[in-house]
Amino acid sequence: MTCSVALVALCSLLSVTLAHAQSRPVETAFAAVPFQQWVAEGAKAGLPWHPRITPPKLTMHQRIAVQVKVDLDGNELVKRCCEGQAVALVEIRDEQGRIYRNYGGKDLKDIKPTISEYTVSISWQIFLLPGEYKATIAFYYSGRNAHSLTTQRVHVGSLKHEPLPGAWRDLPAVEFRDPQPEGLDAFLLPNIEGRLRLAAKASRQIHLEILENLTPYPSERRRPKLYTDRLAVFLPILKTFGQLEVENGTVGVSLLDLARRSVVFHEQDIKEGQISWTNLKDAMAADSVPAVDVHDLAQEEQFGEFFRSEMARRLDEPGSDGALRIFIVISGPMDLGSRTPIEIAPPPGGHFAVFYLRCDFLQTSAIAKQTPFFAGPVEPSEQKLERYEDGIGKELRKLKPRVFAVDSAQGVREALAAILSDISRM
Repeated sequence: MTCSVALVALCSLLSVTLAHAQSRPVETAFAAVPFQQWVAEGAKAGLPWHPRITPPKLTMHQRIAVQVKVDLDGNELVKRCCEGQAVALVEIRDEQGRIYRNYGGKDLKDIKPTISEYTVSISWQIFLLPGEYKATIAFYYSGRNAHSLTTQRVHVGSLKHEPLPGAWRDLPAVEFRDPQPEGLDAFLLPNIEGRLRLAAKASRQIHLEILENLTPYPSERRRPKLYTDRLAVFLPILKTFGQLEVENGTVGVSLLDLARRSVVFHEQDIKEGQISWTNLKDAMAADSVPAVDVHDLAQEEQFGEFFRSEMARRLDEPGSDGALRIFIVISGPMDLGSRTPIEIAPPPGGHFAVFYLRCDFLQTSAIAKQTPFFAGPVEPSEQKLERYEDGIGKELRKLKPRVFAVDSAQGVREALAAILSDISRM
């Protein structure tokens, strides 16, 4: 069996038409070869390679994305060690003829003999609006004449059910994601400039706060990689909801860690979806899973009390402007450890509304425990057992939240549309 390793290097972002100045590295990579002549000559397989484009898919960022990949056999790279670069070029042309380019490469001097057992991938993930595109992918070794090239048509259809018809109105047709993100940037995508249009206009003053519960489950404390997998879902959802705009009000974001009984991050009066991602990343780094204190874990029964107190404090905050307080709680089902039922009492006056986005995402392929063939029922995995109890939902019960159980990007989109519609009627 051939192993595979994603090894993307020297890629840089470009999302502009050729009528404008290109970034120097991209310009240099394309200028180093007769790219337009290659395109005119048509498809060619002068070098071993395996190009492919994945089908369009709605992501948790509520953008449709494809992945362009160039797979290279490691033994081919070893043969060409150790001068120059292996370079892949990608050009996307939209329906209006606008061109978007990017490139990626690997220094051959870095190639080790052991890489012959691997498939090396140069790849880009690209956000696209619905439409027709022509993607041209080329590959060459610098300083050598041979090349490979292919051109493929890419059709991005509209969503079968579109609950947010205007959300993509201000987005560019093509936008490359950072091919080499570091840490949480892989989930937050700070380099992406396109912004969703998620506006709500209420008839009264509104203070909206998004509270996301990022408390690690017990299994995630033991295996932090599982927590990283969950952040890959929860942080894009947070970024999406952080782009909400209330014409007659304010928007704030808070991240809760019930294990430490702390508000990890808080930002109020967010303008145009511009959350301080640097501050958020710093706060989460200080709150890392491996750093959870034994004392914190010994008091798990206080998780529920901390959540109750945080919600109660926000509900009771005085407001001289008479604004309606709206809370969007984002969490997975979680046992809050309370031995006696805890419910949050609604404040007098009733100037509030609560939405609960219950994220039922579970990567069963990675965690399901299979019993031997014909040995009886499948044993529930540890993570499934952790999610049987919805402590958050139980505590919110007296606040009469509107609950959205979501387990897909489309489900999140439909919940978001319903929340915007409800706010606009308030």
